[in-house]
Amino acid sequence: MIRMKTYIVLNPLGVFGVNEKKEIVDRVLFPKNEKKIVDVLLNKDLTKEEKQLIERLKRKGYTKFVSSKKIEGYEFEADNLGERVIRHQFRQIAKDLGYSDIQLNGLLTRIGIEFTKRKTKETVKKDRIVIQAINAIDEIDKSLNIFVARLREFYGLHFPEMNRVVEKHEKFVKIVSEYGLRDNIKEEGLVDLAKESMGIDLSEKDEEMIKEYATRIKELYKLREHMEKYVGNVLKEIAPNFTSLAGPLLAARLIAIAGGMDKLARKPSSTLQLLGAERALFRFLRGKGRSPRFGILFTHPSVQQVPDKLRGKIARILASKLSIAIKMDYYGKGDKSKELEKDLKKRIDEAMK
Repeated sequence: MIRMKTYIVLNPLGVFGVNEKKEIVDRVLFPKNEKKIVDVLLNKDLTKEEKQLIERLKRKGYTKFVSSKKIEGYEFEADNLGERVIRHQFRQIAKDLGYSDIQLNGLLTRIGIEFTKRKTKETVKKDRIVIQAINAIDEIDKSLNIFVARLREFYGLHFPEMNRVVEKHEKFVKIVSEYGLRDNIKEEGLVDLAKESMGIDLSEKDEEMIKEYATRIKELYKLREHMEKYVGNVLKEIAPNFTSLAGPLLAARLIAIAGGMDKLARKPSSTLQLLGAERALFRFLRGKGRSPRFGILFTHPSVQQVPDKLRGKIARILASKLSIAIKMDYYGKGDKSKELEKDLKKRIDEAMK
């Protein structure tokens, strides 16, 4: 039985066992495949190659193993003797294994590229997906406004009275796509208007075209709805506290304006309060306007539902709580949304007195 320490060392060539006399006592080599090598090097648990080496060393009588990874059952020692030995002898070990300098440099380059790919992939977090999704929703909204305005003008030639009665765009689109001609409409409040309408008559081809146009707009509304649900689901996963207080769309827009959860989490609450009001702030700094009290926080129900004179105060309270919530989400302190909601409501109620 050999009681001296045996260091288990991972490197791009394989797993090596090094004793306290700085001798390499055994090894398990990796295949010359950069993807498999990187898989092993990034594995924070005991790999099958390490297990294989340890079993072989145990059969040789070794009993005490040291790892540079924190693994239960094994002694941990960062930048240990074994690692220093392998680093110092690395080129010679590679040469003894049959690698030329060109072959070794080529392998290390491929491994470096693979590492970079993995790290780049890790940096593209889900908040970046949320940013793209909310930007897409905003683009859809712009398109819908244009398309619906055109549909109202188009259909207004045939049934101008409906423009005045049906204010909601989505309902207007739904009626046109389903019924087409005004005489086909069965909606309450529109039947009598259709009979007395002063609009022009449409041909069958006119009706077909306008119904198709309305149907495409309706599909765009459906796409927007699906994207909004998607954003909400993703945000509940990555930022439950922040989303609970702000609501999915406002939370997504704040993250998008800041450029990511990481950047938003580092901003003070005073900056968060003014996100979306950058132009007004710059005008104020140039002495050409009043200081803004809030940015897109204005869209939050807590701000909208209070008298104008209290909106700045409520926005400040809301920004303070949102700042805490995004930090909790980004730095990982769990879902405390219920407590945060309760405390926010309490503080707003006190401010209203």
